[in-house]
Amino acid sequence: MVTAAVDAVLDPQVRWWGAVWSLPWWLACGAALAWIVLRVREKAARRPPSGGVQSDWERAA
Repeated sequence: MVTAAVDAVLDPQVRWWGAVWSLPWWLACGAALAWIVLRVREKAARRPPSGGVQSDWERAA
């Protein structure tokens, strides 16, 4: 990632760099976790089809 490249090439010595260089990794993990939670909520909110409607798999069989 960009911050790892900057850390390797420029070797910044500012005090706050230790917290900033790992920020993209934390954001990526947070985004993945948020996606999982939202996907689970979406699937839980979906209602099953009514009795008269068959799924594509049942119609194909």
